[in-house]
Amino acid sequence: MKYFNMEGSPFVEDTGGEHEKEKDEAEEKEEENKDDPQTKLTEGKQQKLATWGPCFYNRVGKEVYNYVGHEIVIEEGLDSYAGMIWPGALALCHYLDTHRDQLNLTDKAVLEIGAGTGLVSVVAALLGSWVTATDLPEVLNNTRVNLSRNTRGRCRHTPQVAPLTWGYDLEHTYPPPVYRYDYVLAADVVYHHDFLDELLVTMKHFCKPGTTLIWANKVRFETDLVFTENFEKAFHTSLLTEEGDMKIFMATSREGDFEMDQKLEIKDLLGEVDAKTGEEESCDDKLYCACQEVGSDRLEDSGEQEVEEEKKLKSEEEETVTSEDSKTDEQKEIVESISEQEHLNQTAVRRNWAPSIICRPDKDIYHYVGQDIVIYESIDSFGAMMWPAALALCSYLENNKHTVDLQGKEVLELGAGTGLVAIVASLLGASVTATDLPEVLGNLRANLMRNTRGRCRHTPQVASLTWGYDMEHAYPSPVCRYDYVLAADVVYHHDFLDELLVTMKHFCKPGTTLIWANKVRF
Repeated sequence: MKYFNMEGSPFVEDTGGEHEKEKDEAEEKEEENKDDPQTKLTEGKQQKLATWGPCFYNRVGKEVYNYVGHEIVIEEGLDSYAGMIWPGALALCHYLDTHRDQLNLTDKAVLEIGAGTGLVSVVAALLGSWVTATDLPEVLNNTRVNLSRNTRGRCRHTPQVAPLTWGYDLEHTYPPPVYRYDYVLAADVVYHHDFLDELLVTMKHFCKPGTTLIWANKVRFETDLVFTENFEKAFHTSLLTEEGDMKIFMATSREGDFEMDQKLEIKDLLGEVDAKTGEEESCDDKLYCACQEVGSDRLEDSGEQEVEEEKKLKSEEEETVTSEDSKTDEQKEIVESISEQEHLNQTAVRRNWAPSIICRPDKDIYHYVGQDIVIYESIDSFGAMMWPAALALCSYLENNKHTVDLQGKEVLELGAGTGLVAIVASLLGASVTATDLPEVLGNLRANLMRNTRGRCRHTPQVASLTWGYDMEHAYPSPVCRYDYVLAADVVYHHDFLDELLVTMKHFCKPGTTLIWANKVRF
């Protein structure tokens, strides 16, 4: 008898002769011991044990691999395809391990679809990324075990596991404003099944502008070639490596092809620069505490906001030119700095693939709630700097525990930046969700994890939040309710103050307390 794997190669062979001989010997022995009283007693005990004793019909295979300088032990499961190690996973792991300079996964948000045994996710986590491994709910137990076994105590970030059914209600379960990733990984997800259309829909859902999709696959069937053709039509693709039937593709979104999308991206980047041009001036820090009353009026959004913002931006540029002579030296420096940053960001749009290091991040140590807190500033412009109001709010929370008791409370922070306020709130016992723009979340996550792991009752969460943008859809009021909303130095020289107020009102419902610290500059 021969047993074959999925590709037709025999891996177990039994000639049958030895088996028949052993069977005859067993029958003879059984006949001899049939009338033995001791044998009957033993059989009775075995009969009782059989009613509860577990049975093993198959022994799960265990494989040992070596990537990123670590020995990785993977136990295969009984979950059919998802419980096996596939060649595409091995090829992708090898590529990630040997091309670290081209694909730097450190502190990047990575999603794996069809994670199976979890080998690719383990390697990505060992390379320093924030990994979310997804697959069908029924196969995730083995994925969790393999991830935990091979990453605990070895990785910068603890990998997460989540269920994902391709093409099923993705906008609801994984809304794009919240779930954005730097990389999407997939290995051997294309084989003989009826869900190739759903797979392509899922890839397009997660691979938005700014996301890179890396897909490794071994061609087995004609349907694989059809999917590859549709894949190349759906994305900008390039072939990273090819060895026989094994190919690894890199893909990016085609959504940025349209001229209108390009203009919006440039406008968003310029808006972010304008939003972060605060310079410190000599003025006292102020704390504001607001509790929204029941029945307060809802702030209405204007349907012509984008047009008004564009007109306002042009008007401000004209005023800047006409009043240049009357400005102080300090104001002139601010304007020059904005112009320089606008030029840099426009260049970044044109060359969004080119990595660059503007400066070396600074490290500061603070002491709150009896703990040393190490904060790394980043190169993410104003969102990754330490602002004075954050320090003022941290001191206030620490010194007024009886007035503001955060123990066991649900807390949301707007514009979390480096994460210092969120860390202090977590150390004070709160369950914290720290939010900011997607591009500054990498450093925010790192600071939160570094300073709260093993110290806090609740692990703080990080989420993307753009003020005033489809708030009810991304953060529905019946679900996202908080005891406290915190904000520090979120008001400065930018064009999104109306959106900020809309966001504050959205989250500050009856029963919620908003605490806002701010330094007056303009």
